[in-house]
Amino acid sequence: MRTFLKIISYIFQPLLMPFYGMILLMQTNLFSIFSPAYKIIALAGTLLFTGILPALPIYMMMRRGQIKDLFISKREERTMPYLFSMLSYVFWLFFLWRTLQFPPEFSLVAAGSVLSVFLMVFINLKWKISAHLAGMGGFLGGVFAYSYLMAVNPVGLIVVSVIITGLVAVSRVYLKAHTLSQTLAGFSLGFLCVFLPGVIYQLI
Repeated sequence: MRTFLKIISYIFQPLLMPFYGMILLMQTNLFSIFSPAYKIIALAGTLLFTGILPALPIYMMMRRGQIKDLFISKREERTMPYLFSMLSYVFWLFFLWRTLQFPPEFSLVAAGSVLSVFLMVFINLKWKISAHLAGMGGFLGGVFAYSYLMAVNPVGLIVVSVIITGLVAVSRVYLKAHTLSQTLAGFSLGFLCVFLPGVIYQLI
């Protein structure tokens, strides 16, 4: 059981969730008119800015002994990696908005991801919040935002996403990485930050 939950934590770690979301988004009808090259660039850029670049300071700090594990279990060790991630996410947002000329509503959804990382930086100064569940909340918030904006109802995807979110939450609590309140707070933060910009865009 413990090994299974560790695998879940690795597969659905926060550094990979924007990339997973982008994979799904590129399969939708909205992006069917775009060329394969455009989609590859979108995927590669997302992986670079939200996965690889944020992982570099974590790797270097682990090599120097400043961080004990990949998930940065100690709250005090998270500030610098979070700040670097926030900066990298800002570049990702500009990459989508300026380089790829992403649809504005989905640029706003990406901006919500940037906001969630920004807020986690400050929350982490006083309280340990679950980055895993913030990532899952952002992913699910993105699914709901797409459903709302495009007036579709991907029930299967929503059900699978909710189940995976539950598994990730269980893994973080079972592995004693977070308390239940920290996982709930992380999920709520990620979901609201990503979902609400799409709703606001639609309303205005």
